[in-house]
Amino acid sequence: MRDLNIKNKDLVKATGASKGTVSQWIHGGNQPSAKYVSALALALEVNEQWLLKGGLIEHKKEIQTPFRTIKRIPLLSLQQAGEWSDIMDNQLTYVNTWINTADDVPRFAFAVEVEGDSMVQNGSGPSLSEGSIVIIDPELPVTSGLIVAAKLKGTDKITIKKLVIDGPNIYLVPLNQNYKSIQIDNLKSIIGVCIRLQINLV
Repeated sequence: MRDLNIKNKDLVKATGASKGTVSQWIHGGNQPSAKYVSALALALEVNEQWLLKGGLIEHKKEIQTPFRTIKRIPLLSLQQAGEWSDIMDNQLTYVNTWINTADDVPRFAFAVEVEGDSMVQNGSGPSLSEGSIVIIDPELPVTSGLIVAAKLKGTDKITIKKLVIDGPNIYLVPLNQNYKSIQIDNLKSIIGVCIRLQINLV
């Protein structure tokens, strides 16, 4: 903040958080929740990884101003996400919660909060812990190996799993080996592709 001559009020404007919340962050009384991480990283011209883990600061030189690349996207419940294709054009009517993120997300992108531990794995690779926020692109082409959001038969909620296509067989595979894979009939149940993960800090 000193290097960029950023004041508390600038972070309030960039993130949409209250003055009290920003003050808590600055004075170490609290850490920002996941919905503010992208906006903070952009405002401070650093990457999200540095905000999460610290270390050597590497400024994002391509950013011209702290507030230029913020985009607001809807944070949906898993049930709302299952109905997203029906409400995309009227999202302002149906959505109560929004998060800030970089503006390179697609126009109909939305976010959901991960529930459970079926997508938590040990070792390298992505791991989606409970409470993490996943950004989903409903228009990206679906291919094997991607992490997707899918609506299963007999449920009004979505599940997040890795898509594996093995010949004529299609599976939704959890990263946690304690859970079983789910075979699906076709790709019509895929709601979208998970394109970004934001980690909850609290």
